Amino acid sequence: MCLAACSRRETPVEAGNRAQILHQGIATEPQDLDPHLLQFQSHFNVLMALGEGLVGYDPHDLHPVPGVAERWEILPDGLVYLLHLRADARWSNGDAVTAHDFVFSARRLLSPALGSPFRYYYDDVRGAKEYSAAAAPDFSTVGVRALDDRTLRIELLHPTPYFLFLLGNWSWYPVHRATVEKYGRFDQPFTDWSKPGRFVGNGPFTLTEWKPGQVIIVRRNPRYWDAARVRLSEIHFHCIESSDTEERAFRSGQLHITENVPGSKLRDYAAQRPSPLKVAPIFSTYLYALNITRPPFDDVRVRRAFPLALDRERIVTSQIASGILPARSFVPPVAGYVYDGEAGLRFDPGEARQLLAAAGYPDGRGFPPVELATNTSVLHRELAEIVQQMWQKHLGVRVGIASKESKVFFQERMLKQYQLSRMSWIGDYPDAFGFLTVYLSDGGQNTTGYASPEYDRLALTAARTLNETERRARYREAETLLLRDAPIIPVFYDTGRHLVSPAVQGRYPNLLEFHSYQGLWLENK
Repeated sequence: MCLAACSRRETPVEAGNRAQILHQGIATEPQDLDPHLLQFQSHFNVLMALGEGLVGYDPHDLHPVPGVAERWEILPDGLVYLLHLRADARWSNGDAVTAHDFVFSARRLLSPALGSPFRYYYDDVRGAKEYSAAAAPDFSTVGVRALDDRTLRIELLHPTPYFLFLLGNWSWYPVHRATVEKYGRFDQPFTDWSKPGRFVGNGPFTLTEWKPGQVIIVRRNPRYWDAARVRLSEIHFHCIESSDTEERAFRSGQLHITENVPGSKLRDYAAQRPSPLKVAPIFSTYLYALNITRPPFDDVRVRRAFPLALDRERIVTSQIASGILPARSFVPPVAGYVYDGEAGLRFDPGEARQLLAAAGYPDGRGFPPVELATNTSVLHRELAEIVQQMWQKHLGVRVGIASKESKVFFQERMLKQYQLSRMSWIGDYPDAFGFLTVYLSDGGQNTTGYASPEYDRLALTAARTLNETERRARYREAETLLLRDAPIIPVFYDTGRHLVSPAVQGRYPNLLEFHSYQGLWLENK
């Protein structure tokens, strides 16, 4: 017995604890590590290791902290930000990180040819929308300018209460100009500049290896300005799309942190003492998007019927130990960050049937075939089957379910090649506009075809209102209109659900699930 026990092979987690090598799941594999072309929220985990914005986020409460900018000034009118870059900021090849790098990166992200879905993060900047729409070909009209190597001036169109949060977002991450231009045009998407052996970043880690479909490996960057605080030597980001496979990998000592947890395992893990299951509220809503450019969802009566026929309480009850709550609005009611209360989503199958009948489909008769698209996940399939049954029972309509590989699923949704599509939205900064901006008429992530000048006016007016009470009231008006027009069906307010090894230290729950790797380390427990 002793011989067998002593000869047991060390697991990757055990070896990682000794060598400070973190093994983390990120679900789907990125198509690219270009921060201006990010696809999924989980991919930001990799980008946070490889890059850094002008500001960072406190790991406890997310208030902005110095990043590449060691300090900043906001002029009294709230329209001009002066950011002073630290002298010791370096790219991984040793080049200095300068204000000119941020100007180049802004010009690249806003370039129409790149097609970045995140151009809207610059909408508050003077001239940005005109440049990205090719209406103003001269970038000098955009309010992002280097006063010298270490001073960046950003000029806004209007006061923007949440602007500092945006400056830590991946859309404001700099890219290394010489490297980008070496492998193609500066505004050419999906070139090879971001591959191992070529990638030059400014974050706490450097890209060393990428095994397609398996793992992305990053190693501590000795040139990072705060390298002395970085205790991890490497991070291995494992691309495991199946939550069941990921859970088995955690259980067998292959992972320190999972991206997801199978719903069928939540109860068992919650019962363990101590439990590796970490469940916490996040600024996220699980929903279904409707393509309103195609029948039958081009009819607002049909769109309103579908959310009224969802019993969200039953859906939440089916997900034991998940911590999720039924959605009564699109924006989660997180106290202290956005307005509290509910926008009135309810379960009313009688009204739902009346609306469907008024649209010409009494008891669902004559309703055309409808397909609900999800990416491949047991959880998404399970939830889709529950809502499928509800719509059959309460509306008399049949909804098929199509599970698709994530890259195909995401691409089809962006191209509006769907009817109904599963999605989740996680706010990128703790303000309601982080949700409501999605469904602006020209929103880069608006894949529904929804366009309402009145909604645009209400949402934009709210975002520019400095008085906190007034801003929240105006946000509520905008959201009420959005839910009345019903291009989306909010289902529940989500939680972060991860399995985390007790060896992981310095990782704290927060609303946006931003966990900087500078403060993480591993201990044998």
